[in-house]
Amino acid sequence: MEPADDEPDAALLAALRAGDLDAAGRLFRRHLEPLRRTAGAWARQPAERDDLVAETFARVFTIVRAGGGPQDELRPYLVVTLRNLVARWSRQRSRVELWATVPEAAAGGADELALHRSNARLVWSAYCTLPGRWRTVLWRTEAEGGTPTEVAPSLGLSPNSVSALAMRAREGLRQAYLQVQVPEAEDPGCREPRRRMGAWIRGALSPRRAAIVAEHVAGCPSCRLVTRGLVEANRELPGSAARLTG
Repeated sequence: MEPADDEPDAALLAALRAGDLDAAGRLFRRHLEPLRRTAGAWARQPAERDDLVAETFARVFTIVRAGGGPQDELRPYLVVTLRNLVARWSRQRSRVELWATVPEAAAGGADELALHRSNARLVWSAYCTLPGRWRTVLWRTEAEGGTPTEVAPSLGLSPNSVSALAMRAREGLRQAYLQVQVPEAEDPGCREPRRRMGAWIRGALSPRRAAIVAEHVAGCPSCRLVTRGLVEANRELPGSAARLTG
């Protein structure tokens, strides 16, 4: 019997980024069965379940080897990627909500909780990058549920102005949510395009700046991998801002 593998995910992920393929095998063996149980909540046929799991690991390991992906715990990232694949493969939905209910898995809900916490951390990180006025209007309208009429006096604005400000803030939160998922670039040439990727994916850049980012991504395999993940995350975003509490 093989000895227990107690090396943390963070160390194995770092090794994989450095080119150690044995680390990928150890991560695969560690997370295979839990991910198969999670996949079983969506895919009832064993073949479909195994396809989902195999594709999930392949995508995540490709991103990690390119320098992106998780730094510490692999499981939440695997579950998010799996969910993204389910959303793409499904032909019964026209949109997948960012906070959609995850089917109950045989593992007793541990992966659902990890997924929720992972998303919550991303949303909160994105929220903290916003200008103060945007944070205030989002908190008052989204977290506290205030109407524009109720919020207007505290902001010194008319209800219509509060509505307009909240709309801009919600779009800013969507862009920020994508941006906080962009890994830092080691190549200096990638740093400026990556700094604008959240806005670029949302179509918020000027034509000139959008063309610069698009040209760079077209010629940079590493940034194309990052972009692919952001495109999938953007498809999940609901029409309104992501919840600030949960």
